[in-house]
Amino acid sequence: MLWNDEGIFWVTLGERGLRKNALAKAVTAYNNALRIRTEKAHPVNWAITQNNLATALSHQGSRSGGEAGIALLAKAITAYNNALHVYTEKAHPVDWAMTQNNLAITLQEQGKRSGGETGIALLADAVTAYDNALRVYTEKAHPVDWAMTQYNLATAEKAIAGHEATGEPEPHLRRALEYVEAALRVYDPEHMPYDYGTASNLRDRLLRRLAGE
Repeated sequence: MLWNDEGIFWVTLGERGLRKNALAKAVTAYNNALRIRTEKAHPVNWAITQNNLATALSHQGSRSGGEAGIALLAKAITAYNNALHVYTEKAHPVDWAMTQNNLAITLQEQGKRSGGETGIALLADAVTAYDNALRVYTEKAHPVDWAMTQYNLATAEKAIAGHEATGEPEPHLRRALEYVEAALRVYDPEHMPYDYGTASNLRDRLLRRLAGE
C-alpha cells in the first residue's frame, strides 16, 4: 500500500514538472507494490496498481520521443489490459469504462506516432476502446464522462483523417464533427467554459478542413 501511495506521490510531482525522473520513480514504486499485490492474492488492489502503473507509463511515454516513447506506451497498454482482467464490465462497470478510456488515450498516442497500417490499426483500436467505454458512460447516467468520451472519439477520428496511411480523410472528419457536436450538448459555456471552448475550437477546425480551408 505504501509503495502504491509513493507511486501516486511521484506521479503528482511528475505531472506538475516539479521533480526530474519523477515518473520513472513512480513506475519503480508501482512495480514494487506489485510484488505483493498479485492478481491471485489481491485482485482488486492488483488492478488498481496496474491501472496506476499504466498511467505513469503513459505519461512517461507521451513525454519521451522516438522508440523509447513508443516502448513505454506499449508497456502502458499492457498494464491497462492487465487491469481489465479484474475490472470487467459486469463486476466493475465504472472502473472498466475508466480503464477503457485511458487505454484508448494511450492507443491513440501510440497510433499517431506509428506509421503505415500499424498506426491506423492502433487508432482503430482506440476508437473501439472509446466505444466500449460508452456502453457504461451513457449520456443519461454519466453525462460529463459521456461528453469527454465523445470529445476523445472526435480527436481519434481526426487523427485517423490526418494519418499518412489514410486514403479518404473526409468520412473520418465528418464522424469527428458528429462526436464533438454531441459533446457540446453537455459542455455548455456557462457551467463548463474550458471544455466548451476546447470542443468549440475543435469543431471550428473540423469545419474549416471540411470546407477545404
